[in-house]
Amino acid sequence: MRRRAAKWVLAIGVLCVIYIGVEVLLLYNRTPTLYSTVKRLEAHAPQIEAYGEKWTYKDIEDLKGEKLTKFTKGEGAYKDQMYFFPGRPGAPANIYIKKQGTEYYRYMRTTLMFVHGI
Repeated sequence: MRRRAAKWVLAIGVLCVIYIGVEVLLLYNRTPTLYSTVKRLEAHAPQIEAYGEKWTYKDIEDLKGEKLTKFTKGEGAYKDQMYFFPGRPGAPANIYIKKQGTEYYRYMRTTLMFVHGI
């Protein structure tokens, strides 16, 4: 019984190491991770591109009465539906795509840094 449990623990550990390795490799290549891709597919959010790279889906935000500005540097099928908050020089930290009503899909640039917006 102990041998079987040890094999299961070892197998689960190996799978975790492989998963973490794949996630880090995807982050290093500046592409959305497996987790964010599954999360995006679950929310039925589109995949967007801006500045020549795919952006990572984060969540759905309810922006009640917030004033967004049209994002004109987008690429791909959803380039006409992208918005951002003005005021940040250079590239925006978040890009929004309207879902319905006052709800928007929020995207962030894929990065190795865990602190976004710096």
